[in-house]
Amino acid sequence: MDTWQTGCRHSSAEIETQTPGKKQRCPIVNAGIKLMASTNWIEFEGRKFGIRPGEKALDAMLRQGAPISFSCRQGACRACMLQAVSGDPGIAAVQTLPPDYRERGFFLPCMATDVDSVVAQRPDLSQCVQEATVAGKTYAAPDIVVLQLEPATEIEWQPGQVINLMNDNDDVRSYSLVSGKEDYYLELHVRIYPDGAVSGWVGGLSVGDTVRFQGPSGDFVYREEMADSPLLLIGTGTGGGVLTGLVRHALAKGHRGPVHLYLGGRTAEDLYLSGHVADFPADRVSVMQIASREAVGGQPAARVAELAFDRHPDVTQTHVFLCGNPDMIENARIRAMRNGADLGRVHADSFDPPGLYQTNENEKLASIKPDPEMWEALGEGRILSEILTEFYTALFEDPRLAPFFQRTTRQRAIDKQFSFLQDLFSGTKMFFGEKPFNSHHWMVISDELFDYRERMFFDVVRKYGIEERFIHRWAAIHEMFRREIVKSAPRGILHEGKEVNLEGYSHEKMDVGSVCDGCHGEIFPGETVLMHTRTGEIFCSACEGQGAAHAA
Repeated sequence: MDTWQTGCRHSSAEIETQTPGKKQRCPIVNAGIKLMASTNWIEFEGRKFGIRPGEKALDAMLRQGAPISFSCRQGACRACMLQAVSGDPGIAAVQTLPPDYRERGFFLPCMATDVDSVVAQRPDLSQCVQEATVAGKTYAAPDIVVLQLEPATEIEWQPGQVINLMNDNDDVRSYSLVSGKEDYYLELHVRIYPDGAVSGWVGGLSVGDTVRFQGPSGDFVYREEMADSPLLLIGTGTGGGVLTGLVRHALAKGHRGPVHLYLGGRTAEDLYLSGHVADFPADRVSVMQIASREAVGGQPAARVAELAFDRHPDVTQTHVFLCGNPDMIENARIRAMRNGADLGRVHADSFDPPGLYQTNENEKLASIKPDPEMWEALGEGRILSEILTEFYTALFEDPRLAPFFQRTTRQRAIDKQFSFLQDLFSGTKMFFGEKPFNSHHWMVISDELFDYRERMFFDVVRKYGIEERFIHRWAAIHEMFRREIVKSAPRGILHEGKEVNLEGYSHEKMDVGSVCDGCHGEIFPGETVLMHTRTGEIFCSACEGQGAAHAA
């Protein structure tokens, strides 16, 4: 018997009587007391998610299609953190969080197993501002500050996690931690930009000053289950400093696999980490420093990611850590896929500049050469059609992915993707649909959800016997457009080189008859309707208010 489904918190042994071959209901019920429903649930964004005995709350929520972020599932990254409005999430869900987080009701579903009637919301991290004292400030290079902060309260962190540093005007920038808890201080490497709102302020700090920050958070960390795997770490600029912290932490945790650290910069002046890596044991860690614009130490000028992956053509069993410039990370992700990396073993911390990413998808598409060998392996389209049919059948039933396809049919999705891939692999020019940026412009998709879709897709591809070398090439093409697809908020649509915001509504006069998307009543030619600009939904005047709420 599944005690979660019945709502009884007694064990199966308690529910069964001692009468051989006969089962009776829980003795509490037999005593005439009404069986109460289980209180082991979390209500989140309008849905209630029941949790089975011994089950982690995060697992239960994901099992039931909850729209919740997650990563490490071990309480370290805090990606899944929620805020309890009411109810009790249990001690296990809060014991690793700092006191001020607990006071505000924050908890970790990945650690919770025995919650009591919790109504939860996404956390408001603006409430969680902590203070620290500047304990040290030195210049590692003319424009790079090493900042050491002493937190005012006891906190937990790992190298690679992020804190949000706030200046006196409440401007916020994220910086990744180089130090570990054993180093006592939070150490940041900050490149100073003269016109930088926060970095310029950091340049003016003095020892003894008080600063404010949020965090730490994030899952760009070394984990002990990586101990026997090779590590390939590639960083540019101050991202290299973060990677030295990860290497030091891995060695302290007894890492047994080989470690290869590649540090890149534009010039020799950018390669400031010689002192940080000097004590790494040469028999355990290989370190190479490369400048892209000049030779350094006998090493010709090269792009650090290209050199690293040329030297490591097979990374199927390797954990790859990438940190620094977003263009480097994009290119490195593509090379990692081409060299056989598993998505779950590629970890990235991109130092994105302020402002929105500007796509160069036209150049990306033009750079993809036809792959007749791939097309032949796909049965010149026959096997590709079967793969897409099976994949989209599963996708339209998947609670996490299906909501993105509510306004299209499965067959239309199959046909569009087939035409797009046919052009890429065979060199035909049959696809006239939207390019990746526009076709995903309104979708809020995380890196984790992107990876989820990729794993689901290539699991289907492998069922059809496609060789891994082809899968690696195919995955690299998908990876080229991660930045066009992944975003934290909807974007406008590109039209004649300009981004046009399609959120909101307009009143339109209908040239032809149609049907209202609100009440399904008839709309006649000449009638004025309310149209949602992005989705194209139309609403008659009778249900215009209801329609606006529905389409939003």
